[in-house]
Amino acid sequence: MKIITCLGDSITDCEHCFCPDSMGNGYVKLLSERLFNEGFDCQVRNRGTDGFTIQRLLQRVCASNDFHNNIITILIGINDVSIIADTNRSVQQQELLFKRFSKHYFDIITILSKQTSSILLLEPFIFPWPAVYKAWLPYFERMSKQIKNLAFQFDLPFLPLHKELNQMAQRYGFSAITTDGIHLTLQGHKFITDKLYSCILDHNYV
Repeated sequence: MKIITCLGDSITDCEHCFCPDSMGNGYVKLLSERLFNEGFDCQVRNRGTDGFTIQRLLQRVCASNDFHNNIITILIGINDVSIIADTNRSVQQQELLFKRFSKHYFDIITILSKQTSSILLLEPFIFPWPAVYKAWLPYFERMSKQIKNLAFQFDLPFLPLHKELNQMAQRYGFSAITTDGIHLTLQGHKFITDKLYSCILDHNYV
């Protein structure tokens, strides 16, 4: 049986600790259901945690020995963008946080690579709705590029999400895709599920 472990923040978490099946109510649960319905012998695990930053995820990875031979997905970064963009930090402090983000993400991949060869990096995302988040976009774009560069450096799949999610929001209305500019509606989670499912199959992970 293949084990798929989804790491991340609240977008992955989706209150999974309060659900009987520990899957949450977002893309992790939808992915698990789809793989089961398609006949794949997989166990999907939700290891997202509300509020997690890249540093907190690194601490978890360092403290755990629970990822051997897992297929790992990582979706994280928007809480780090929030800290950089919305805390009145100086330019020098922001630069330091960007460097730490890249270093911590590098360390996470390095540690996990010793336990498994199957790691998939998902791009974080944000919506300019409410309008206050427009000011976050330059910080987000830089962080997204850092993650994409790490995927290239480690020869890992990188799953872009931001552009297409925003295109969907333009087409159907922001409230159809996001609840608050950061978190997703069911339709938004279904989009991630479709993209992640296709990527997993394309790379023969299951």
